[in-house]
Amino acid sequence: MIRHTLLKVGDTKSGYLRAGENDYKQRLRNYARVSVQSVRKMKLPGDSTQKRHEVKSQECRALVQRAPQMPPAYWIALDEGGQLTTSVNLSKFLMKRSARGNSHFVWFIGGPWGLTDEVTGECRLVLSLSRMTFPHEMVPMILLEQLYRAHRIARGEPYHI
Repeated sequence: MIRHTLLKVGDTKSGYLRAGENDYKQRLRNYARVSVQSVRKMKLPGDSTQKRHEVKSQECRALVQRAPQMPPAYWIALDEGGQLTTSVNLSKFLMKRSARGNSHFVWFIGGPWGLTDEVTGECRLVLSLSRMTFPHEMVPMILLEQLYRAHRIARGEPYHI
C-alpha cells in the first residue's frame, strides 16, 4: 500500500483547516496510509534577512531529522518555485513511481520562510501547488485533498471533473 508522510513546520492552529486535514486523512484511508507530522515553528528574533535564514535552516534541519531516509522513501518538496503539474499527472506520477517500488512518499512543507536549498536539493522532486502564494498553514490540507483526488483518479472513481 502507498504511504504518504507529510512533514510540516508548525501545528495547524486554525480549526477549519484542522478539520479539513482530518477529513482528507480519513478519506485517504481507503487508498493509502497517511501520517502528518510537524516540527516546531521557530520564533523570529528580530526581522532581518539573516535571522529569517537562521530560523528557516533550523526548521529544515528538524524536518530532515524526522524524515524516513531514502531509498525507499521518495522525498518531494513543496516550493513556490517548483514544477507545476495537474491532478491527473500527479496521479500518474504516484502510480508510476509506486509500480517501480517507490511506495513511500515523503512531502516536505516549509514554514512561512519556505524550505532551504539544502532540503530542496536532497529531494527527488520539487513541486509547486500553484504560482499563487498560500498561507503555509493551509498547504497540508490542499496537499491532502490533491492526494485524495490523485488516488481516486488512479482507480477511475468519480471525483475528478
